[in-house]
Formats: sequence, structure tokens, C-alpha cells
Amino acid sequence: MPQNKTFWIGILFAGTALYILNTLEAILFPFFMGLIGAYAFNHLVSILERKHISRGIGSAIIILGFLIGVSLLITVFLPLLQQQLYILASSMPAVVENWFLLMKPFLEQSAAELGTPSAAEIKAQVTSHIGDIINWSIRLLTNVLTNGLALANILSLVVLTPIIMFYLLKDWPKIVNQLDECIPLHQRPTVRFYANRIDNTLSAFAKGQGLVCLILMLLYSISLWVIGVPHGVFLGFMTGFMSFIPYVGMITGLIATLAISLANFESWGQILLVISTFVVIGAIEGNFISPRLIGDKVGLHPVWIMFALLAFATWFGFLGVVLALPIAAIIGVIVRIIFQWYKTSSFYTGKVHS
Repeated sequence: MPQNKTFWIGILFAGTALYILNTLEAILFPFFMGLIGAYAFNHLVSILERKHISRGIGSAIIILGFLIGVSLLITVFLPLLQQQLYILASSMPAVVENWFLLMKPFLEQSAAELGTPSAAEIKAQVTSHIGDIINWSIRLLTNVLTNGLALANILSLVVLTPIIMFYLLKDWPKIVNQLDECIPLHQRPTVRFYANRIDNTLSAFAKGQGLVCLILMLLYSISLWVIGVPHGVFLGFMTGFMSFIPYVGMITGLIATLAISLANFESWGQILLVISTFVVIGAIEGNFISPRLIGDKVGLHPVWIMFALLAFATWFGFLGVVLALPIAAIIGVIVRIIFQWYKTSSFYTGKVHS
């Protein structure tokens, strides 16, 4: 009976927590990001603490350095992106004209044999809608930037996250000790053991993902520079940096690189080289780099990673994309623990424990 009571209390607690998360979803993003940042930077603050720097000062130093780095990236990236978007918009008619010159023989053959629209008809349709597409894109960006909720979320992320991260970092040992004291005494060794397994898994994931991002920064930057993409080193650096979210970084980098390549259009050969570069590096990363630096250590199968990204993106939006892999790693540890327990249970072995 006590065990049943504990079980139902646990179910009630989990249901209440899910309800609260669902109702407060709109304001939770900076708190989750602050928690992730505190967990990620706690090791660095602990190193400073061992060098006789207080946790408060150490936390401030780490967060200030992080904010300076992010500010420099934003200061460089946003004006460059804006400039390239304007160049892309102004050069789009020439790009479309070149594309139709290249595709005209295929389109004419298709029209003659299959009855599809001719090259001239397709060109007229596309040309007539280019202005509408550009105007719609500009309006979309304007609405996003001026939307009250979106602006509030951005401001809360920029302003609140560092503050939340600072207080969590400063009091991290106290928070961990308080959580530890809440665990029933007879369950404390078991919970600590499994918590350490989860912590080791997350640490291995963070270190592995960091190495993957560094390697991808080098691969993309060198490759895009070699094939002559304007600002190739910067684009490669940003693509590798954003690859901490699997697939999202590569797709975003490919779109940005293609946009800049089209804005500075030289030949279709360079466009094909850009696409080939991202395909080849993506294949190397997916089959060799990530499995050895992340998958083998964390035990996450690529199919499970893709499912986790899509599922958490569906449930929690962008926050879910950011949290998908860490939570998937935790779930993976819990599932392995449950499976180990199951294989030693009397239900599996058919033996009754005395």
C-alpha cells in the first residue's frame, strides 16, 4: 500500500508539472536557457573557485565573457546578413534570367513532349511574382521584428537569461545540495548513482558536441573559402557554430550560403559546388564525426535523434529543438536503467526472488 501511494503521488506530481509547463510555456524560454547555461558553465566557475575567486565574481566573469562573444557575433553577422539580402533582392532578376537560359532546352523539350508550360510562360509567371515574393519576405521580417510577443521574447531572452544564469551559477552548489537533501535517505545512494550516470552522459554529450562544432567550423570555413564563396570563412564559422542543433545548423548554413552565392552570382558551377560541399561534409559528420564523438559516448541512435528533434519541436517549438538532444540523452539513460532492471526482474527470468 505505501508503494502504491508513492506511485500515485509521483503520477500526480508529474501531471501537475506538465500542466504548469504547458500553461507557462510562453515565459519559460529564458529560464530554461539560463538553467542550461548554468549547467554548462558550472565547471568553468568551479575552476575559478579553486583559484580563490568567489563564485559570484567567477559567475560574473564567465557570463560577461559569453555576452561579449555573442554581441561580437551579432554585431558582425546581422549587418552582413542585411547587406547580402539587399544584394540578393537586387540581383534576383539577373539570377532568374541566367537560370532560364540554362534550363531553357530542358523546359522546351518537356513542353513539346509532355505538354508542360513553355520556358517563356514559366519565365513570365516567375518574373511577375518575384516582386511579390520579395515584398512578402520584407513584410514578414518587419512583422516579426515589430510583433509585440516576438519582441518581448527576444528582450526577455537577452535581458533575463544572463541574470537567471548568474544567480543559478552563483548558488549552484547550494541548489544541488538542497535537491539532494530532499531525496529519502534510504533512496539517496541509488538516486545519486543514477544522477551521476545522467550527468556523465550530458557531460560527454556537451564535450562531444563542442568538438563536433569546432571540426565543422574548420571544414565548412576552409571548403567555402577554397571554392570562392564570398565571406566563406564567416559563413563556415556560423554554420559550424549553429551545428550544436543537429541538421538545423547545416540547413540554415546551406540556405544562407546559397543566398549569398546567388547574390554574388558567378556561375552555376559554384552553386553546385556549394551544394556538394554541404552534402559531403554532412555525410562525413553524420557517418564518422558525430557517431564517434557523440553517439558512441552518449548512446543515441541517429533515428532516435531525428525523432527527438521533430517531437520536441512539435511540442515546444524552438525551445524543444534546443532541448531535444539533452533530454533525449537523459531519456536514453533512464530507458537503459529500466531495461537493466527489467532483465533482472522475476517477470523476465521466471524466478521468484526469496
